[in-house]
Amino acid sequence: MIRFIISFYFIFQALHAVDFTYPDFRQCYNKNVQSFVYFGNIRAVAITPNLAVAYSKTRPKIDYVKFDPFLNLYLFHSKKTLKPAKLRSTRLLKLGEWIAGMDDTSLYVGNFAKSGVLLDSFHLQNGKLEANSIISCLCCEIYGLGVGSGTFIGSEYIKRFISNKNVYYGDIGVSFEKKAKNFVVKSVDPFYPKQSLHVADKILKIDNKKILSLKQLNQTILFSKPNSTINIEFLRGNKKYKKKLIVRSKIGGGYLSDSSLENKGIFFDKNLKIVKIKKNSFAQTSGLLVGDKLMQIDNKTVKNQKDVQVYISKLKSKDIQLLFDRANFQFFVKMKI
Repeated sequence: MIRFIISFYFIFQALHAVDFTYPDFRQCYNKNVQSFVYFGNIRAVAITPNLAVAYSKTRPKIDYVKFDPFLNLYLFHSKKTLKPAKLRSTRLLKLGEWIAGMDDTSLYVGNFAKSGVLLDSFHLQNGKLEANSIISCLCCEIYGLGVGSGTFIGSEYIKRFISNKNVYYGDIGVSFEKKAKNFVVKSVDPFYPKQSLHVADKILKIDNKKILSLKQLNQTILFSKPNSTINIEFLRGNKKYKKKLIVRSKIGGGYLSDSSLENKGIFFDKNLKIVKIKKNSFAQTSGLLVGDKLMQIDNKTVKNQKDVQVYISKLKSKDIQLLFDRANFQFFVKMKI
């Protein structure tokens, strides 16, 4: 799921508070507001005549069809016929385009400013969007679902969430970044089996298609089925390689912990406190508990999940030492890579 950052110029908060002439989204508002539906106290957006989607940080108290933990998305079924909003591909969304965030009481208008590239790529940029607001273009089709703080989940992720029976995202054990005009490997998950890519490899093609953006590169992998094959063409130094990589099911990212230690059963919050221990994992057999806080790896202080991910990706040793704090008692845990 990609979130999109919007730089909003506040136009008006209540629908009738201010009368403006350009751009005028009131017709779209009157149309799209009919797609809002409530399930308990959760406002959702109808996407089909019987299905609606909503973002929520907490689990609803009423029944739902399925849940995407990466995006905090819930799917609800309605016995009553709904008036669905029409999804529009974010590939058609252009920088600077006028778009609007709409809920059932308010309307905000602004310019599209920046596209996210990962499940967890979102930032506040002078924007305001209520959770479960509709993001509309001037033709009244919707680009996505607002999640607050000027960000929204793109339509491709919503459509995929509704149509796929199971919730999954693909992973090949690397993260990418753009340097100048090149798309390169930023970090490598050492727990990924038979990893063929190295840090600084330049990605040329994926599935025989030239790389045009980080969004395209990441989304191709994210939307691939586990155990499927992806073809990667890359440059290492001056030598060109072609490799077939097996896709695994992604276990971290988005609203889930994403430090690479999820492979060992450890899930952190943003401050590196353990929030979940996977059963029958290394974490459980090592005696780690929810609430333990990771302080250091091999005597190097780590402050967030990215610190952990980057450090681990550069390791050459097969063993690491983790320092945890439990209620002011500090202890070490040894781990094999």
